[in-house]
Amino acid sequence: MTQDKDHTIDKDRLAQAVAEGMYPRDHAAQGLGIELLQTRSDRAAVRMVVREDMLNFHGTCHGGFMYALAGSVFAYICNADNRATVAQAGSINYTRAAHLGDVLTATAHVVNAAGRIGVYDVEVRNQKDEVVALFRGQSCKIKGESVPGLNAQFGLDDTSAS
Repeated sequence: MTQDKDHTIDKDRLAQAVAEGMYPRDHAAQGLGIELLQTRSDRAAVRMVVREDMLNFHGTCHGGFMYALAGSVFAYICNADNRATVAQAGSINYTRAAHLGDVLTATAHVVNAAGRIGVYDVEVRNQKDEVVALFRGQSCKIKGESVPGLNAQFGLDDTSAS
């Protein structure tokens, strides 16, 4: 293996460890039944089943729950390097209604991450693989680690995990 390939594998292992360290403290995601499917350095995916308490007066999934799903996967991808990161902006476009029992999968990928600012896109799809929402988020790195102490386990200092 080349050094570059080894470095990518290490970044993916770090991203998975960050997700595993963040999830137990992510009470919002747990409360919504959001489950982690995958976290790598360049991609992450989560899943949620639309419950009755998520339905609006139209009988479809309230957009706020789809935003929360997209926002959750956005949090996992932008914190994948274990540098504490917060949302700076986010927007969503709803393309199709989601219904009771629908299984929604949100997949995020990096558009651009340089310095403290990152841009990420998220697709939310139902179990029929139909796009129900498109989200774009902008993040900002702040001081500290997403999972305190994890950088030391990977031989990184607080700023070298990027």
